[in-house]
Amino acid sequence: MSTTTKTGDTGTDDAGPTGATGATSARRDDVAGAAGRLLRSPVSAARYAWLRARASSTPRPRDVPFGAGAGVDPDRVLVVGAGPAVGWGVSSHDLALPGRVSRRLARRTGRGSHVAALAEATHRLPAVRAALDDVFLENWDVVVVTLGAADALTLRSPRPWARELDAVVVSLLARLRPCARVVVVSAPLGDALSTFGLRASAAAERHARLLSDAADEVCSAHARVTHLALPALPRLTQDDRAEEAPPAVDDPTGRLYERWADALSEHVAPLLHAQRARTDSPQKARSRPQPERVRLDAITASGLVQAEPTAALHDIADRAREAFSTDGAAFDLVLDDHQWAVVSTLGSARAMPLSESFCVTTIRSEEPFVVSDAWQEGLDLPRNDIRFYAGWPVHTADGTRIGALCVFDPQPRDVSDLQVELLRGFALDIERELFRRAAA
Repeated sequence: MSTTTKTGDTGTDDAGPTGATGATSARRDDVAGAAGRLLRSPVSAARYAWLRARASSTPRPRDVPFGAGAGVDPDRVLVVGAGPAVGWGVSSHDLALPGRVSRRLARRTGRGSHVAALAEATHRLPAVRAALDDVFLENWDVVVVTLGAADALTLRSPRPWARELDAVVVSLLARLRPCARVVVVSAPLGDALSTFGLRASAAAERHARLLSDAADEVCSAHARVTHLALPALPRLTQDDRAEEAPPAVDDPTGRLYERWADALSEHVAPLLHAQRARTDSPQKARSRPQPERVRLDAITASGLVQAEPTAALHDIADRAREAFSTDGAAFDLVLDDHQWAVVSTLGSARAMPLSESFCVTTIRSEEPFVVSDAWQEGLDLPRNDIRFYAGWPVHTADGTRIGALCVFDPQPRDVSDLQVELLRGFALDIERELFRRAAA
């Protein structure tokens, strides 16, 4: 694995890689330029059309684009871009980077993880930047930008390509929290094309290495940006296959994402650890109350208020009530002056003033809110027929807290061994269902 990391003050970043791309870039462009000018048109257009045609028939995930690693206090990582971010060659994001990276990060950090994908299937950097324009980025700890195969395959000139990559990086840094990190990821061209059933030419392989060098230079010009060159997948020999326990099946695409996820989680975990040691970490900022207007706009966009709940939402609430053996469970939205029960196992009045709400406290942070007995002296909580309450925030895709999945009971209980991670699982189920509903 090859990485380039530049550390330094995390306040102001340089405007671009102009200093880093001096004589070295000029020499590299001289080498690549001659071949590139000969092949760029119309051969480049034909190669790009060839790649797009294969992409149209290549499997890719169509399910919920995030993975969740087990644990509480989750880190949030956004994987955006072409190539590896898309999940070419597999049918589920659980088998692509989001699922595999989230599980590895959780094992490495001992915390929960939330890894989402924002895929840009055209393979081009300007399209990646455009896809990010409307994304609220302040809730993410690390943004991973994955580069596609098209620019190497078509022998794109490194210098304008580097400028486009720098524009993506600068745009991200301006909109992330002050010490959030960006990781630019290059995949080996042969492995990236193998997900389409294609093979790279020797010229394209050489050009991919030139673009990887250009990415190194772009990233080294920014204090909060690193470049990770993903390792190539070793090819199994006949002896390797013979040693596998039958009935093992060689799954090169699965092994590829496994290897990439391992390298990416190994790279990202120390960045998250360093962040959490800071007083201005994205994690601490994310756990503070979010702007009310942001939440209300997200709720309006969701169309959930007054909407008929789906059978899946009813099922999640029922399973939560059964798992915690409580009198009730609900998914509640927190509006400006009242709480709206999107679904509740009690089937009671669906609107409640915030003065009677426990969920309004839950959404003030990223932590679960658990109360063993709301009637205890000294607690500034509603005195109603709820005494035990446990809630976990429910988020939109960009991390905005819009409400809570909660379980509650009229009887107090000991919460010393309460399975709050199970509560998170039901909240994630709600988020998956909201994504499906929005995509329908």
